[in-house]
Amino acid sequence: MSKPAKPAAAAVIAPADDQPPKSKKKLIIIIIAVVVLLTVVVAAAGYFLVFKKGNEPKDGHAAASEEVPAKFVDIGTFTANLVHEDSDRVMQVAISLKLSKPELEEKVKGSSPEIQHKVNMLLQSKRPSELATVEGKEKLADEIKTQVEFILGLRKSAPAIHTAKPATEGDAPASAVAQTKPAESPSQKGVAEVLFTSFIIQ
Repeated sequence: MSKPAKPAAAAVIAPADDQPPKSKKKLIIIIIAVVVLLTVVVAAAGYFLVFKKGNEPKDGHAAASEEVPAKFVDIGTFTANLVHEDSDRVMQVAISLKLSKPELEEKVKGSSPEIQHKVNMLLQSKRPSELATVEGKEKLADEIKTQVEFILGLRKSAPAIHTAKPATEGDAPASAVAQTKPAESPSQKGVAEVLFTSFIIQ
């Protein structure tokens, strides 16, 4: 008589929830890393675009902060006898140049004796009535500017110095004569303006 077969031992199977596979853990870590990386990339791109847009010049040219500042150079204080009208008059004026090209400063200093000579000659050609108005002073500043520009080689033609004729009946008033401009158009090559830091007529 054969013996009954023993029942096979039941296989021990661990519950799936207790020990998740290693591949599932790796997948979760990879997903988290990708999300973090994408967040960093998007934030960096947004910052770059905002920063670049805020610093772009509006007119497409170099930023204003890159512009070279003007340079001011004193050329001296001048005392001159004016052309006689009703009495002897003397003027004293201190003059500075505003240079749009700072590299001209050394050239101005090197040409100082010639500049001072031309300015003295120009001042002594003036009548008190010519310099009594704002327009007359502006005309004098323009004439000094043309003289300086010629000495510095910024103008081709030498500006002449003329003594104004005394006013007579029927002539234009001195203020109208003072408004006439030099024949050559103003230069934009370096001397921006002539400034009177002191202006006295006695």
